[in-house]
Formats: sequence, structure tokens, C-alpha cells
Amino acid sequence: MGVADGFAMDRLAAPARLKRAPKRAMREIGWAAFGEVARALGARIAERFRPDVVVGIAKGGVFAGGALASVLGADFLSVRIERRRRDGAGTAPIAELPDLTKKKVLVVDDVASTGATLAKARALARKAGAREVKTAVLVVRPHGARPDFAALETDELILFGWDYQLDAGAGPEDPGEVGV
Repeated sequence: MGVADGFAMDRLAAPARLKRAPKRAMREIGWAAFGEVARALGARIAERFRPDVVVGIAKGGVFAGGALASVLGADFLSVRIERRRRDGAGTAPIAELPDLTKKKVLVVDDVASTGATLAKARALARKAGAREVKTAVLVVRPHGARPDFAALETDELILFGWDYQLDAGAGPEDPGEVGV
């Protein structure tokens, strides 16, 4: 197991102590493994639910949602759900979804802990007129929220390919050209 770069640790809101000497188990899921996980999850979802639209929650849910939409043959939309602001001023505005009247919607994120983000996105889909809304994540926590579908259940800190900043320190070269 490797230690993520600073960009990944910042995006994951990792505490400063984790950035120095991580004590929590970490697992990296690179792009190839992500593809396998997404295909397997998509196949399990298709057995029980056939969405018309997949809504991926930015940031990680966009990757997962796009992959699942492809596997499921569904349209894809993305939405950004802002976390509660720490200054106590409430939540930042949430984007609205286009008309989803009578559509079956699958809301997707990469990781579910409390389920608050999934709940907000589910409410947005219902507000947009969806007749049925299910949720899916790549990773669910053992004592956390229970989405309708999940690929993995673990307490480990999961690092995906999108958690890394490819251009950090690479200079003007194309990351693919320098072996990143």
C-alpha cells in the first residue's frame, strides 16, 4: 500500500496526522481495477434495476456514475452537492437537475459514510420528477449508510485513480509521456 500524494489526501479531507504517517489501512484502486469493479457492480445493479438516467455526484461519483451509465445503457448527468460550510452559514447552493419526470434514476457516488450526500442527491432527483430513485456507491462503510447497491464494504481509506493529481511537479510534459 502506498501513501497518496498531497492532492489526494486534501480531497479526501484526511486529518494532518494521516498525511504524515498513516496508521489507517489504505487500499489503492487504480484505473484497471476500477473498470473491473464498475462492470461487476453494473451487472449486479442490472439484475434488479434498470435506470433511465444515472446521476453522478461530483467529484468521484462522476467517474463511477459515468462508468455505470455505460454498463447500464443509461443517460448520464452529474450534480455537485456542496458540503455543509464550517462557518455555520448553512449549505452552499445546490445545482438543480433537468426534468426527470417518470424516469428511473440511479444516484452514484464513490464512497458513502453518513449517506447525507446521497440523500441530498436523491431528493434533487425526486424534486426533478423521478418516479423511482436508487443509490449506488463503490465503497460503503461497515457502520455507515446503506445505499441500495455497493461494490465494496471496508473501513480502509480507499484511493482511486482520480484522487491523484497527475500534473503535480510534472512540469509542462504530458503525464502519459513521463510514465505517470
